[in-house]
Amino acid sequence: MQNISRENADIIGEVANICIGNAATTLSMILQKPTNITTPIVEVLKKEDALDHDDRILIKVPYTKGLDGTNLLIIKLNDALVIANLMMGGDGSNVSDMTLDEITLSAISEAMNQMCGTIATSMSSLLNEPTDIGFPLINSSYQKTFDIPDELCNGTDIVKVTFRLTVGDLIDSDLLQLYPISIVKQIIKQEV
Repeated sequence: MQNISRENADIIGEVANICIGNAATTLSMILQKPTNITTPIVEVLKKEDALDHDDRILIKVPYTKGLDGTNLLIIKLNDALVIANLMMGGDGSNVSDMTLDEITLSAISEAMNQMCGTIATSMSSLLNEPTDIGFPLINSSYQKTFDIPDELCNGTDIVKVTFRLTVGDLIDSDLLQLYPISIVKQIIKQEV
């Protein structure tokens, strides 16, 4: 059994705070709405229940340079639909009749791609090493595009970072980021 110390989890929380803070700025620019995140809550877990809920969207962020592995972002379905609506020129205020389909997933994917690109740039600056990601993959109740990495569900430690995300008066919700132990070790090694 591999363990993550509280100190290392806090370092990951700081890294996530900087990366997601910059990603929120990117989201604000593309949605043209004020977007804020709070200081994160950092936990070390063996299992994350949000991986199994149909009212969530999972975004896999695969690192292709600088780090080896992946981490996950998790957002609520309704929040994703608001983002998609804004991306498609709507005002985001009424998404009750929207459903996940190819068009909404494409809009969500583009927003996540922009955010994750900012995360990679921020990570590169923090680690003083070029860091890049592949195109983010999305799992939803509509379609699954990836298998959840074993190390996020096999009982080894993961770091869960929970942010409160607000987008104007349209979203007031949680954004989760999960780091498996392999990524934690790489970040800690390069941060120290």
